Amino acid sequence: MSNAYRDSDDLELWQLAKVSDDSLAFAELHRRYSSRLYALAVRKTGNIEVSEDLVQDLFVHLWLQRAGIAIEKAFNLYLFSALKNRIISYLRKQIAQHTVSLNDIDLETLSSQSANLVQEWLSLKEVQEIYSRELANLPEKSKHVFEMSRSGVPNKEIAQMLDLSEKTVEFHISKCLRVLRAKFGYVVNVLVWVLMSS
Repeated sequence: MSNAYRDSDDLELWQLAKVSDDSLAFAELHRRYSSRLYALAVRKTGNIEVSEDLVQDLFVHLWLQRAGIAIEKAFNLYLFSALKNRIISYLRKQIAQHTVSLNDIDLETLSSQSANLVQEWLSLKEVQEIYSRELANLPEKSKHVFEMSRSGVPNKEIAQMLDLSEKTVEFHISKCLRVLRAKFGYVVNVLVWVLMSS
């Protein structure tokens, strides 16, 4: 690789690739970022082969569609944002096919997404009605303990406030989760997180 490419900044290289079809400039961008993008994808998906495919597809798309892609800010921000969108799209497909649990998705990935995306995953309006109905059918004390725990009150404090042992608090929480898992299965943890924070 020529030093001229190594000394050029990202946007200069992108313009060479875009305007002049300069494959060496594009190869330099690939050299700079592919490993970091791959590492991010592995961290978020936990799958080496999928991560390789996501990064490769991103660069192939960039090269094939370069004439129509406008990158005005930092090139690296564009790359990481584009990869994040691909990761989310991949995870959504896996969730829809029940091949991955939301519990297995990196919390940072989940919490960084918009409320709309989470709602889309869960068909929230319909699910919220079922969730509320199932919660209403629980014994009053169990429901009260569960709601307190999901709103961030530590088990020890719940025990003190309700004059219960910590073991009893844990029992009530487990009981509620069992009932909800029977109804919602793999999405229960994120469902509770979304509904309690909405």
